[in-house]
Amino acid sequence: MRKEAFFKYAVCFILAISMFTTGCGINSQKPVSGDQKIKVVTSTTLIADIVQAVGGDKVVVNNIVPPASCPGHFDVKPADMQVLAGSKLFMLHNWQGEQFTDDMIKSAGNTQLQKVILDVQGNWLAPPVRNEAIDKITEALATADIKNGEAYRNTARVLKEETNRIGSAQKKRLTEAGAGKVNVLVNDMQAGFIKWAGFNVVGTFGRAEDLSPKEMEDLIKLGKEQGVSLVIDNLQSGKEAGIEIAKGINCKQLTLNNFPGGVPGTGTWADTITKNVDLLVNLLNDNR
Repeated sequence: MRKEAFFKYAVCFILAISMFTTGCGINSQKPVSGDQKIKVVTSTTLIADIVQAVGGDKVVVNNIVPPASCPGHFDVKPADMQVLAGSKLFMLHNWQGEQFTDDMIKSAGNTQLQKVILDVQGNWLAPPVRNEAIDKITEALATADIKNGEAYRNTARVLKEETNRIGSAQKKRLTEAGAGKVNVLVNDMQAGFIKWAGFNVVGTFGRAEDLSPKEMEDLIKLGKEQGVSLVIDNLQSGKEAGIEIAKGINCKQLTLNNFPGGVPGTGTWADTITKNVDLLVNLLNDNR
């Protein structure tokens, strides 16, 4: 009997140790501690880039929508939501609410997941807009991880200074190349960035499939009347519309990328804005 009792005790002890070390029977969504990384899921690489820059080694970032895809036309599948299963935060743009519905998010089965909707208007490539996004993302991280809140805010201040520095340098290049003297028609998803860049935007347009023949004719007519010498497309929206408009006006056409990672060599916001400015400045210099 003593041996049997001892055996039962030993088994219980081993099981208890196993449960403690493996987490069996314990909710895997524990409060974030100082040595536990926050798992963050993002809906675009614009968000992911900031989360990684601010969070550093305190976060693990997973992005859902591929950067070369149009995020507004990306078909989200229930399987895509499984990345949320073990995450703390899900950050998405305010215009993606219908795309990532609450019911779809619930399919991940993570009751402790916090959805953070980032209400930031404008093109995130433009430094002032990016700085606003940095502030909101930083506060979301600091709220979820109070212990490291001040560290996030300090990193964010440095990141905003870097954003302003890079933005000023790129804006200077554009000014020197004569961007302010150029009239353009631009895809509406690039309009905010192109206005920040200093070009004269005389009109905008959407995706090719959303434009009627009459609207295309009107855009071409407008371009001719206003002396448009450049039509700018957005990679994630497709370049078909801009190509046709440029042909009708008989002017240059250029396609820019709106998201980090959308084309090779653009893994960060800094890489992306620099690449776009390279393309613009090269085109402007060629036309001199």
